[in-house]
Amino acid sequence: MAELHGAVGILFAAATGMDDDMRDLQRDYLADLRQTVVQMREHGRGLTSNFKSAFPALLFLAHQLKGSGGSLGFPRISELARKMSEELNLFLDEEHASRPTPEELSQTLMALSGELESEIAALWSAAAMPPRPSD
Repeated sequence: MAELHGAVGILFAAATGMDDDMRDLQRDYLADLRQTVVQMREHGRGLTSNFKSAFPALLFLAHQLKGSGGSLGFPRISELARKMSEELNLFLDEEHASRPTPEELSQTLMALSGELESEIAALWSAAAMPPRPSD
C-alpha cells in the first residue's frame, strides 16, 4: 500500500510540475475506468449464462486495461488486468490440467474486478481528487 500512495503522490502532486493535461488525462481515465469495471463485472457474471458474448468482451477489456493502465502511470491497474488476461487465457488452454469451469472463472474475475474497484477508489482517495463532473 505504501508503494501505491508513493506513486499516487508522485502522479498527482502539483509540486512535481506535472502537466495539467496529463493530470486531466489520468482523471478522465480513472472516471472512465469505473464504467469499464461495471462492464467487466457484468460480463464476469455473464460467463455462466451468456459465455459466447461475455468471454470475448472480457478478453478485450482486460487486454485494453493491461496496456492503458501502465502507459498512464497506473501500474497496479495493468497488473490486475494482466492477471485477468492470464485467467481468461488459462481457460482457453485445453491442455492445462486444472482448467477452470465457467463458474470458477467468473468467481476469479469478479474477485479481480473487486480489487480493481478498490484500486480506483484508493487512487482517488490518495490523490484527494474527486471525479470530474460529467459534461
